[in-house]
Amino acid sequence: MPKIAGEQYSLMQQKLIQTLKDFDYRFKRYEISYSIAIGHSPDNTDLSIFADYIRLTDRFIILDRNTCAVIFDCTNTESGVKAANNLLNHFQSLFISAPLFTSVVTASNYENTVQMIQELFSLLNYTIAHNMNSIVLTHSQQIQHLQSV
Repeated sequence: MPKIAGEQYSLMQQKLIQTLKDFDYRFKRYEISYSIAIGHSPDNTDLSIFADYIRLTDRFIILDRNTCAVIFDCTNTESGVKAANNLLNHFQSLFISAPLFTSVVTASNYENTVQMIQELFSLLNYTIAHNMNSIVLTHSQQIQHLQSV
C-alpha cells in the first residue's frame, strides 16, 4: 500500500498550514489548544460526508480525493483522540468494509505547526505501512507498537 509522500505530501502540508493560521494564532496568543486528525482511505470513498459529523467550531478539510483532515478546536490530546474515534465509528457504520487509516496530533505537544504536520503525516504513513486500519494512531501509541514488534 503506497505511503503519502513527495509532491502530494507537500501540497497537503501547505493546505493544512494555511488552514491552521487562525488556530495557531489562538494557540500561541491564548493557549487554546487544538488537535488535527487525518484520514486516508485507499478506496474511492467520499470522505466529505464527515463534514456533517463535526462541531461548528471544528474545521473539515479535503486534502485530496482519498484524504481529509479535521481540526478539532479547543481539544487536548485525550479529547482530540476521542473526537477522531467518534468520526472513525461513523465511518465504520457507513462504509463497513472500506479501510480508513488515521492519525491525530495535538498542538500543545509540538514546538511549531510544521513539526506537528510532519508528525501527523509520519503517523499516517506508519498506519498505512503497518496496515493499521481502523485505529486512530497517536505518537505514544506508535511507540508502544514499535516496542511490541
